[in-house]
Amino acid sequence: MGEQEGIIFKIERFRLDDGPGIRTTIFVKGCPLRCLWCSNPEGQNPYPEKVYNESLCIKGCEECIRVCPTNAISRNTEGKIVFNMDRCIRCYRCLEVCHAQSLIKVGERVTVEKVLKEVKKDVLFYQETGGGITVSGGEPLTNPGFTQELLKSCKKRGIHTVLDTSGYGEIEGVLKYTDLVLYDIKHIDPIEHQKYTGVTNEIILENAKRISQKNVPMIIRVPIIPGVNNSRENINKLIEFLKELRLIRVELLPYHRLGVDKYKMIGKRYELKSLKLPTKDDLNLIKELFKIHNINCKILI
Repeated sequence: MGEQEGIIFKIERFRLDDGPGIRTTIFVKGCPLRCLWCSNPEGQNPYPEKVYNESLCIKGCEECIRVCPTNAISRNTEGKIVFNMDRCIRCYRCLEVCHAQSLIKVGERVTVEKVLKEVKKDVLFYQETGGGITVSGGEPLTNPGFTQELLKSCKKRGIHTVLDTSGYGEIEGVLKYTDLVLYDIKHIDPIEHQKYTGVTNEIILENAKRISQKNVPMIIRVPIIPGVNNSRENINKLIEFLKELRLIRVELLPYHRLGVDKYKMIGKRYELKSLKLPTKDDLNLIKELFKIHNINCKILI
């Protein structure tokens, strides 16, 4: 036990929105999807990487430029530090000399045992509130061996387990040790799904059916992205699919811009800058569509 390794990018304690009770959420690094609205873009690549916070950078320092062995760091004509990620070999020498910590590494290789040490700190809170551990991401199915061993180890200790997943990956082994699944469905149409996430949804929909067949409690989570998946046609098709499944409820996740600044910090472009937030009326209308079909629906704020 504990020999399985994975790469995580954060652990958050005392979470209240990742399942019942007080929870510890482990964010696994790596995701096959590239959702344009992703609020954790630093969790997409399956390896540690550096993040640059320009506001902390000391003007004129240039230590990172000096130590880079591949000339992947330079100043542009405006005097700003720029990174050529095609040249970067992830040696992290630049992080070692950045005293202002404008450069930090996101992602750490850990054993299951190391994660458990953090999880066990809050066992009393789990017992008092019906909480436990939630494995999220990124996508926890990118490393099913690590995720399975972590959930298994928690189950042995009587800790409630939640899997927060997009469903894109091998899920059979992981389900054996999962008490509840938070299951994201981004779009019901495979072509539109690929357009906005980079992958089709066949595996996702099949895994949703598999979870239902195995009677593992499941909550479907739907991010509501205006102009992408909030049309009545898409919602109605989703409802028809969900009517065939056993699930606790549907939770609507309104689109937000909380992760926008992260894109600049990891050198990526955010594609949805002009997108408007969904209104309360928009969300309530979608909620009513589910209620008409006797599907319990909740809007998460």
